Amino acid sequence: MIRIDKLIAQRGDFSLGPIDLDLGNSSYLTVLGPSGSGKTLFLETCMGLIAPKSGRVWLDGQDVTRIAPEQRHISYLPQDLALFPHLDVRENILFGAKRRQLDKDLTGSRLVSLLDLLDLHGIIDRKEVGTLSGGEKQRVALARALLPKPRLLFLDEPFSALDAKIKRQLQIKLREINQQLGVTILHVTHDQEEAFMLGEQMAVMIRGQLRQLGARDDIYYRPATLDVARFLRNQNIFDMTIEEVLPDGSLQLGQAIRLSAPGYAGAEKGQRLAAGIRSEEVVIIRPNKPIGPELQANLFEAAVSDILAFGGTHTLCVKLNGSDVTVDVELPNCAMRDLGYAIGDTLRVCLRKRSLWTLPRDNAAFKGGLDDPL
Repeated sequence: MIRIDKLIAQRGDFSLGPIDLDLGNSSYLTVLGPSGSGKTLFLETCMGLIAPKSGRVWLDGQDVTRIAPEQRHISYLPQDLALFPHLDVRENILFGAKRRQLDKDLTGSRLVSLLDLLDLHGIIDRKEVGTLSGGEKQRVALARALLPKPRLLFLDEPFSALDAKIKRQLQIKLREINQQLGVTILHVTHDQEEAFMLGEQMAVMIRGQLRQLGARDDIYYRPATLDVARFLRNQNIFDMTIEEVLPDGSLQLGQAIRLSAPGYAGAEKGQRLAAGIRSEEVVIIRPNKPIGPELQANLFEAAVSDILAFGGTHTLCVKLNGSDVTVDVELPNCAMRDLGYAIGDTLRVCLRKRSLWTLPRDNAAFKGGLDDPL
């Protein structure tokens, strides 16, 4: 569907790329990154709104790098929606189809389907788009983008201005659109929950580069670089040294604490690395409960040093006995109520081996401002 080869773009002093990407038909890719990482520039360059400095963009096997956006048969939903205040709701939806001079009968039939899919029957005859709610405007803008049946739909932070309830409803609707209409979607966002919820595939963009591209679980549990790990809120990251590479490829690590961890290609004794585990993957071992085989390594006695509340979850900050290492342990509220921990309480935790990720500190992925101390 869309293939990007060694794409480089420039805006002022900011450089994007080089970027390589290959996205198949009916795919849904979310590009996640912090503000200022180059997500919008990437989108605009892919669409042809910005001419690349070098590289190529292909759609369905056709090189469209120098083809105008309106000739690419794509649609774009910008962050500000760009609805036309001088047109009524129906004319806003029909605008793109009319500009492209699409067949009126086919357009009419498709409009009826979109009114059902996006629940627009109640507002299609509204005369003033300014009277629409935020969620209604989003659905009108989506209908306008989908009516011409684009090969590819580009979304730029489409729900950033909506409240949580409306945002969730529209996120679910986007999943339906992708599945029912089969439209390929490339969606940039800084909202991590949105990116993981919607993207069949995900890419993480930091400082103008795609640091990681792959399946959601791989990115969530196996960050490819330290900056990806930090951006995805991996709070538990440890500076470690390889003490032994075991025959099965796993590692014995040491420094402030000792850990058993998964290995990686090229791991050698004495090598310095970063090891990490997500806070929700840290296991609290309840007293007098049998411990399964996978929880018998990386066991630590600890004391609760702080408790942080985050709406639906609590985070226990626990200090591992015999060290200065503090580990965050995330618990849903129901578990927190059952366990009833308070500051100063002692407990036993397991940094489950299969949940740990490891990254060599001398890997090229750590260069470019990432060699700061852990």
